[in-house]
Amino acid sequence: MSWHSDDRAHTPDRTPWADDEALGAELVSALAERETYDRVVASADVAFRAHRGMIDARAGLEMDLLLLELVYDSTALDAPVGVRDRSGGTSRTLVFEGHGLGVEVEVESSSIEGQLLPATPGRVSLRTPDGVVATIDTDDVGYFRFDVHPEGPLRLECSSEGGTCLTQWLPY
Repeated sequence: MSWHSDDRAHTPDRTPWADDEALGAELVSALAERETYDRVVASADVAFRAHRGMIDARAGLEMDLLLLELVYDSTALDAPVGVRDRSGGTSRTLVFEGHGLGVEVEVESSSIEGQLLPATPGRVSLRTPDGVVATIDTDDVGYFRFDVHPEGPLRLECSSEGGTCLTQWLPY
């Protein structure tokens, strides 16, 4: 059985409006009231912001779940003071590993270079607490180099076909 507006108009317990025109007129009247309109808009705004906040929080949680573990830090070794790399500058070598993903990084005073593990092309972003400083595509074996010197802590966000991961925050 299909319902028509005329059928509903004859069913007093289903709706208090006599016809669609009466319903429409009452809706127009209700929406014309500024207070009601403002409350509806304010409620929609609160709901939208809460929804966006939950989405952002979930995205952050997913990224933190892919946090790589620092498994090697050259400064933690009992190496002689003043050990230098092949370029003649002091450097710090770090290796981060996760579930099938990793990155090896060499941090120098004016640059950060490294390679994704396993060796695969990808993309690396250099982040500070304020946001992304730089993003670069790696070469075919995952090599990358940033010629920047950000102030304060930093972390790397690495993406390849194996997934996306983050390093821990590092002082720089």
